[in-house]
Amino acid sequence: MSPYNSDTYKTLVEQVGEESPNSKIIPYPFNVAKEHETLVLIAYSVVQDEVLNAFGRLDVWVCSSGLLGPPSIEATTPDDLQKCFEAHSLAPFFALKYVPAAMAKLTQKGTYLNAAPKTQKYGSIIVISSVASVHGGCWGPCYTMTSHAALGVVKAGVATLKGTGVRINCISPGQIDVGVDLQGFPPASLQKPEVQRTTIGLERAGKTQEVARVAGFLASGFSSYVTGANLIVDGGASLGYLLAIIGSADDEMFVRPSMSSSSLAQFGVIASNDPSAIESTCRDYGLSGAEFKELHERCVAAKSSAYCPYSKFRVGASVISVDGSYFDGGNIENASYPVGTCAERVALGKAVSEGHLKIKAVAVATDISPPASPCGMCRQFIREFCDLKSPIIMFDKNDNYVVLRLEEILPMSFGPEALPPPGSLKS
Repeated sequence: MSPYNSDTYKTLVEQVGEESPNSKIIPYPFNVAKEHETLVLIAYSVVQDEVLNAFGRLDVWVCSSGLLGPPSIEATTPDDLQKCFEAHSLAPFFALKYVPAAMAKLTQKGTYLNAAPKTQKYGSIIVISSVASVHGGCWGPCYTMTSHAALGVVKAGVATLKGTGVRINCISPGQIDVGVDLQGFPPASLQKPEVQRTTIGLERAGKTQEVARVAGFLASGFSSYVTGANLIVDGGASLGYLLAIIGSADDEMFVRPSMSSSSLAQFGVIASNDPSAIESTCRDYGLSGAEFKELHERCVAAKSSAYCPYSKFRVGASVISVDGSYFDGGNIENASYPVGTCAERVALGKAVSEGHLKIKAVAVATDISPPASPCGMCRQFIREFCDLKSPIIMFDKNDNYVVLRLEEILPMSFGPEALPPPGSLKS
């Protein structure tokens, strides 16, 4: 926190005071990563000399601190990781270690003029982390690892607090509008309203008040039987699906299951008008410039062959075999919805039916942005005919793309080599 004489700090105190006129704000700058400073705050200066003497009790403790850290593993140093661990997990750790004793202090009626009596031990420790506590891809690896550590303190705290009457829980917010423009950071694109409508179930970023209300619930007696929980507050964005929702004439809604946009964002959407980026893609994934261009043009063109009267969600796919032959396909829907076939399987079916069993690369195009990846069934279908290192190129409506290897979108996969040779099993 900032020093007492900081204009920024004074402004923050004044703002909180205006928003909560019935709350007393006691400024106390300290370093959340320093045990001594935290101990002084919890055990001596504020708790005993100010909070307990003024109000007679400590019931709720909220930890909310963190650092983003570098966006990539290449840019992350051990010192970066250490600083993030300190910011994310030390404050909850110190709270777990020292706060319960203060919460255990009982006060009889009349002991403190401003306090209601506290006749039994209880309290609530609330750790505010991030959806990165349970998911990857929200930012860099440093942020994900240390957010997991914060949740680990909460999980460990349940047994540690047994018999104290103190509960400990975590809140993991997703994209929250805190009034800060990310200005060029990789997640900045997620602030665009059109992206939020695509990637978030409630089609918008959350508000700080909505996180605060969840904290209020965990602080209150309404959550008296809740401890060790992690409440996800992200508007449904972390369910693992890219919600490409298309309304038909009768307002029916259809969803194409896919890798979540927040997951795709960690790999970076590449501009199709950047020759150096395309050259790098071709070099890294074993494609020639001509092959990349052909796959791009063919999968985009294949969208026009899609038969999708129900969802109106066009998908085009193109595959290239190891001998350089191309095969295209569009998605084909059916009045009995599960009977429909995805574009990727249509294209692969053409290739296999003509004797091309080894596929070098797969390209997919849709009419949305960010791009959508093949569904789970298609990933397994691709696995049958592609090497795990094969590139899967996903183009969005603006022709920008994300490229991943098959093993990245289908980890720990099962393929034909896992089965015994035909005829080897005999009764």
